[in-house]
Amino acid sequence: MIRRFLKNPDMVVNKRLLKKSAAFLCACCIFTAAGLPFPGEGSVSAVFGSSYMDTDSISVKIDVSAGHKPISPYIYGINSETSFSGLTVNAIKQSDPRLSSYNWETNFSNSAEGENSSNDNALVKSYPADRQLEPALYTDNLVSKAKRYGIPSRYVTLQMMGMTAADSAGTIYPSDGAERWDQVFFRKHDSFSSEPDIADGAVYMDEYVSFLANKYGYAVDGGINGYFLDNEPENWSELYPAAATRKITSDELIERSAELAEAVKLIDPTALVYGPSISGIEAFINLKNPDDWDKHAQEYSWFIDYYLMGMKRASEAAGTRLLDVLDIHYHTEATNGLLEPVINGTDNFSNNTRLQAPRILWDSTYTENSTIAIMHNQHIPLIPTLEASINMYYPGTKLSFSEYNFGGGGHISGGIAVADTLGIFGEYGVHMACLKPNSEDTSYQKSGINIYTNYDGNGGSFGNTSVRSDNGGDIMSSVYASINGGDETSLKVLLINKNQNTVKSADIMISSDAEFESAEVYSFNEDSAKIVLSDEEIEIEDNRFSFDMEPLTVYMLVFSGTAEIISEYVPEETTQATESDTHTDTDIPSETTVSESVTVSSVFTPEHVDAETYSTAGTTATETERPPESETAESSTAVPAETADGETVSSDETLPDESEPSDDEEKSVPKAVKAAVIILTAAVVLTMIYIIVQDRVLSRKSGK
Repeated sequence: MIRRFLKNPDMVVNKRLLKKSAAFLCACCIFTAAGLPFPGEGSVSAVFGSSYMDTDSISVKIDVSAGHKPISPYIYGINSETSFSGLTVNAIKQSDPRLSSYNWETNFSNSAEGENSSNDNALVKSYPADRQLEPALYTDNLVSKAKRYGIPSRYVTLQMMGMTAADSAGTIYPSDGAERWDQVFFRKHDSFSSEPDIADGAVYMDEYVSFLANKYGYAVDGGINGYFLDNEPENWSELYPAAATRKITSDELIERSAELAEAVKLIDPTALVYGPSISGIEAFINLKNPDDWDKHAQEYSWFIDYYLMGMKRASEAAGTRLLDVLDIHYHTEATNGLLEPVINGTDNFSNNTRLQAPRILWDSTYTENSTIAIMHNQHIPLIPTLEASINMYYPGTKLSFSEYNFGGGGHISGGIAVADTLGIFGEYGVHMACLKPNSEDTSYQKSGINIYTNYDGNGGSFGNTSVRSDNGGDIMSSVYASINGGDETSLKVLLINKNQNTVKSADIMISSDAEFESAEVYSFNEDSAKIVLSDEEIEIEDNRFSFDMEPLTVYMLVFSGTAEIISEYVPEETTQATESDTHTDTDIPSETTVSESVTVSSVFTPEHVDAETYSTAGTTATETERPPESETAESSTAVPAETADGETVSSDETLPDESEPSDDEEKSVPKAVKAAVIILTAAVVLTMIYIIVQDRVLSRKSGK
């Protein structure tokens, strides 16, 4: 097209042709970047789906006595709208686009389909008709699932948009007006009822929390462990145009969040509050409302900073911490050469990209194939940037990815991505995380979780303390290591070979006061998502051995050692408060810790805040009486047939997990790719500007 223009300067450029040219140039940029060589013996050549090439041997170092960090058991979670068959998790969270419009009094909700939305009872339609109007029945479903599958931590989403569905009468028409919606209030300022008034046109959030606390108990007593301040508020105006007629502003979201969080803490001060639960890099930057964000952009780097500062100030005014966990959603935004999301892709290019996509969480040398990540490169990688924001604006706040997904649920690349992500979450001290699959087949993604939580089908799990591990910066493999408490003989190592065709030989050296003699090997691979135990154990001499990793395989190595050494140490905090932080140690919610003598999947007390040490103003937030012992808490276990899988958890279906290089040291991958992509992108932009300018000039000439 450009050659045609140069040869014929009188040609007026067609706008559609401009768009095609821009897409072509961007695709060329991405393909070129994907094929750039890396220093070393190999190079990356994922262009048009060809496999990555890499070294066939690596050196792996495990230092069992160093880098001790607690691994939160709550990172092994799942969103509720998923099959639980053959899956072992520690956390479950309500997850549905309808939740912003959910009316807990009647179980009505809106379909969240924009202008074509409708009110109905879809969230509870599988229950018998005579039960569908029971208050909070959708949350009862969550608790029932948790009990059936032995999931200790349960999380509920509260409504903050301002309107909930008032009926189940179907399509919402522009002429319907406000009568199709009930208004949400955060505080009732009156006595609560076990049978809420469904005819008053109002829905109260503190009454909802009180209802749940009375039915299931406080968080500290095994009730609902945490509450989310709604779901993806940046999308309200798009999903619910009849209820949210414009985009929410940053100040409005902070004001609502603080008010709702305070209402929760007055009812159950032991429950954790999670927010803002926004999704994607654009929302992290400006809440998808750039016009509003312009007035804050000069002072704050991105919306995350402004939100944390706003919630800290509100907490200081309220006299108690209102935000326990900074929560975000991240579904990979990487694209293929045609600028299509790889999260839905099954082609080789998408699968190859998926293997590397979790690096956006931690690796400053990684450049994702997405426009949004390139445009906002200063905020990548995500976890270190989020931690920096927390430390600067609201120290002591924990970090959560309550929705994450890289796709490939039924493909080995999806299993590897989940295993790698969980290894990263463990190393970086992420507090809670829940996978949210986007496909019906989740067999490999389940394996990516199970390799950590139930690799042997008998509750065998990864340890609760991360230790230092390193693979020399090799991008086509990952390694994560753990022990239980300070017991160095309980070493477990997760290894992943991401190469499609090459067997990778790992020379593994362990530094430890314990002497290891052998290791059992559990794995899953591209042939099967089933986690299997190898017939042969690894023999170890002088804490060193060689191990051949088959292509596209995730391994869990379970070591047997002698000369047990129990280290006396205090685990490093996952988030360090700055000296300027005005909060004391009692300001930071204290989670119930996992026993050092058991593994993560063993029975543990679900997370909660110790109410007696919670207030930041020197007084306890225990004004609300503890709810009475509920007679229905244990008896309300019936799950409708449609929501219950009815299948027992089988050891044959447990699946493995993959991991990524750990590190207290900077990963050794060079920055050549990132620089090249930025240069190529700049070239594309300049070319487009030149074409557009020439088009306008020639259009004026042709009009004379």
